[in-house]
Amino acid sequence: MRSTFLGFNTARSGLFAAQRALDITGHNIANVNTKGYTRQRLEQAQSNPMALPGGQGMLGTGVDTLAIKQLRNEFLDYKFRGENNALGYWEAKRDGLHFIESIFNEPSETGISTVMDELFSSFQELSKNPENLTTRSLVRQRAIAFTNTVNHMYNQLEKMAKDLNFDIQATVNSINGYAEQIGRLNEQIFRNEIDGGNANDLRDQRNLLIDELSKLVNVEVVEVLDVNDDVASTKDHVGKKMVLQINGQPLVSHDKVYRLDATHKDASEFFEEELDTTVFMNTIKWQNGSTLNTSGLKGELKALLDLRDGETGSTKGIPFYIGELNRFVEKFAQKVNDLHAQGYGLSGDTGNFFFTANGVSTQDMKDDDNLKITARNIKISLDIEDLNKIAASSSSDLLPGDASIALKMLELRHDSHMFTEGKPEDFIKSVISNLGVDTQAAIRNAFNQQVLTEQVDGERQRISGVSMDEELSRMVMFQHAYNASARMITTMDEMLDVVINRIGLVGR
Repeated sequence: MRSTFLGFNTARSGLFAAQRALDITGHNIANVNTKGYTRQRLEQAQSNPMALPGGQGMLGTGVDTLAIKQLRNEFLDYKFRGENNALGYWEAKRDGLHFIESIFNEPSETGISTVMDELFSSFQELSKNPENLTTRSLVRQRAIAFTNTVNHMYNQLEKMAKDLNFDIQATVNSINGYAEQIGRLNEQIFRNEIDGGNANDLRDQRNLLIDELSKLVNVEVVEVLDVNDDVASTKDHVGKKMVLQINGQPLVSHDKVYRLDATHKDASEFFEEELDTTVFMNTIKWQNGSTLNTSGLKGELKALLDLRDGETGSTKGIPFYIGELNRFVEKFAQKVNDLHAQGYGLSGDTGNFFFTANGVSTQDMKDDDNLKITARNIKISLDIEDLNKIAASSSSDLLPGDASIALKMLELRHDSHMFTEGKPEDFIKSVISNLGVDTQAAIRNAFNQQVLTEQVDGERQRISGVSMDEELSRMVMFQHAYNASARMITTMDEMLDVVINRIGLVGR
């Protein structure tokens, strides 16, 4: 039999449902500008109906509020994090290559091409007047300018490697920081959802951290069932614990964090063996000593590693460009030295090198088999500090005007067989051109990736973001529903008042 107060209970359920929906709408509106917030909706369904006697049918009993759910698409989250990861890589790669371009500083009045041209011009002046000490002084000064420029380029590249090393350490620390926060949130979410609820706002905080982390390194999010929780594991996602992985290895397993560590290694393992420096470069491992597969890394961290350690054409980094600079310097110095050693100075000296490592004498250079000329150490020979020992003549007779060696050194400018790329100028142009192509590709990829990332995020926001127009519309809808339920209660009250207080009073 129908309860006398059934109508009250039915209207009351509608009143409470509308009130709760209004609370959620207000929460959405309040967080319209909150970064990472996902709009929420009240899930509700009709309550269990009551069967009427005699097969008359089922009588509705109102509405039940089931849960407060987020409007979120996990596939779009996955897609966004992948695109954001690629964006982090290309932005870091773009900035790094652009800085390498600024180190080479070509073409410019102070670049290596200019100082090399000025050195060749001084050889030309020497060929015109080989006995003139002023001209010889010009040759020495132009040679010093050339070596200083090369040394400076090397030092700047080495400094950039140190800066990148610091950035790698900072990025690893950031990853660990994100992991710690996510681990704490995992435990809070698990505890809040153990009774079947939804920790929506905590999940928003966690998702925002994962979004930001995805730009630094490629991460994969999985939720696994807690086999030790038989009760909770029967309720939707309750009883599931989140695992955050890098290359299939856990960074966060529920509330347990596996930290990364930047282990120091001697810089000579990253650069040439002759590199004499106290700089220590970082190699990334798990803090427990396990190996991290860095070749499978992506994101900003991978770009920093490629820039610092890249030696091949596919990952051109600082070691690659130092190697190119060394290749140029070694061959160029060898050619000049071979010719200069054949010539004679004003004092009849011969066999002297024009360039040596660290500015040592020719004899010291010959005595030390381990000493070779690089971009880091190229200097003018100690011997030609004496202007009279700069060789211009090919004969010990020192005939007046004999400048055949100076002319041969000048002809090196057009030696198309010096490098596989051609003459010295062609080599520099080839390096700069390839660097420019790589930089422009990184700029273009970063721009395209930015557009793609924003597009995917826009798709996410259309589902998860708060629309003020929609929320205001729903607010009015729930307001009317609330008022209607309240009016229903008033009507039921008036009807019961008639039954209780007025029936049987007529005629008394």
